[in-house]
Amino acid sequence: MYDELRQLAAERSSERRVELLRRLTDLFFDGIGAHTDTESYLFDQIMEKIVDQISHEAKIQVAGSLATLAEFPPNVMRKLANDDDIEVARPVLRGSPGLTDDDLLSIASRGSQAHLSAIATRSTLSEPVTDVLINRGDAGVVRTVSGNHDARFSAYGWNQLVDRASEDIDLQDLLVQRPDLAQESIDKLLPLISKALAIKLAERGFDVRGRISPDLIATTRRRFAAALRDRRTNIKQVEVLVALVRKQEITLDQAIVETTRSERLIDVAGLLSEFTPLERNYLFSLVARGQIQTQLVLFRSLNLAWPTVSAVLELRALKHRVPRDDSPDLQNDYQAIEPATAQRIVRFLQIRRAANAAEQLESEPSALSA
Repeated sequence: MYDELRQLAAERSSERRVELLRRLTDLFFDGIGAHTDTESYLFDQIMEKIVDQISHEAKIQVAGSLATLAEFPPNVMRKLANDDDIEVARPVLRGSPGLTDDDLLSIASRGSQAHLSAIATRSTLSEPVTDVLINRGDAGVVRTVSGNHDARFSAYGWNQLVDRASEDIDLQDLLVQRPDLAQESIDKLLPLISKALAIKLAERGFDVRGRISPDLIATTRRRFAAALRDRRTNIKQVEVLVALVRKQEITLDQAIVETTRSERLIDVAGLLSEFTPLERNYLFSLVARGQIQTQLVLFRSLNLAWPTVSAVLELRALKHRVPRDDSPDLQNDYQAIEPATAQRIVRFLQIRRAANAAEQLESEPSALSA
């Protein structure tokens, strides 16, 4: 490997530099957990220099795949995330778990609206970050972060959102859908929202007295219970599609597109879970609420066609009541991810999930010893 790396390093073309970076990344991740601080520092320094020497297209490729790995060297990751070119920065801002709150606050405080929009799609957004997004973001950014159910809002942030919702019907709809909506915020929203949105709140058990009649509240809750009963039938339909794909009577792309037509995102996740090493609940969290870049990597690992990916993303946007991002940039980001690299990342996610689960079991007292 040393001889091969030396030969790659001697060649100056951008393509060979990318190959060198890829091989170094493999070498780095083969030793994750065993590197000394000095070794990690050297990897970071070497990779940073290589990234400076590759083409714009190659940087997008690196940003869309390698730089979204959890333990990717931090200096290179931050360099790409801070790039003024949103095509380079966007995948890292959306998908790199290594960016800290300080990193995100720095970029959100000075970045373009496109940079803010990319940050707004991340999972586990903290209150300080969402405060900046709400303050600096345009209507599109505010809607995106409001539709992100893993973003957390401070009391100040909630007040700002309710104020902005007074003149934004789409934002009202997004706020009503949030799982962390509190009765205090509902009381402020009720004078603003339509009767249809008030009914949605009643279905979830919130107090909307004075906005719709008690009889209508009871009816909406019965409808919700009926929808839960229908869920059992939907699960059987997914099992039929899985069997057809395994028999090669239809393709996975066809099965996914057929499922999206029924507008059941949970069934799309159930279908995907049969063909990846990731367990069903975790995969649903990725499809329904995960970062867009992580989703693109997941879909690319299955080598799905772009129209299939587009159909899933459209359904996700529909469920979150947010505008669909149909810009060609998203398709370009997807095509820039190599399937082999995506498969490696998915295996890495599986291993990390298993390791985290094992650590949690070890840290919990045994039921037998209790």
